[in-house]
Amino acid sequence: MDECERLQRIQEVVDDIAARAEGGAVILVEGLRDRDSMKSLGIEGNIVMTSQEPLFNLAERVSRQSMDVIVLTDWDERGEEVARNVDAYLKSNGSRPDMEPRKKLRFLTKKEVKDVESLHGYIVRLRRECSIKPQYY
Repeated sequence: MDECERLQRIQEVVDDIAARAEGGAVILVEGLRDRDSMKSLGIEGNIVMTSQEPLFNLAERVSRQSMDVIVLTDWDERGEEVARNVDAYLKSNGSRPDMEPRKKLRFLTKKEVKDVESLHGYIVRLRRECSIKPQYY
């Protein structure tokens, strides 16, 4: 997969997250910079930071807000742990957390990006590279 195809596939995931957020889905990120990155990508709506309260309490509160919860923690060791815990807590509260967008973004960004806060910058770089790349017809 070349960089432009990678960008297209990443953009599809981001567009899906944005549409679901607009429809009332709760987006879980770890911190303020992650939330800012999401907003820079055009994702508005209920973006909740997992660092603001104990995960069990957060899961209980979020489960009352929406059944559609997208978990977008970083793909480092700490992010993996938070994702596992919040997934279990949300399920115990009756929600159906969606980890797929996170898995897709982790796969598509490979070793280039390891956290949500870097996602916006990575996409901007890919857009710049793809706009100047010669197209062969």
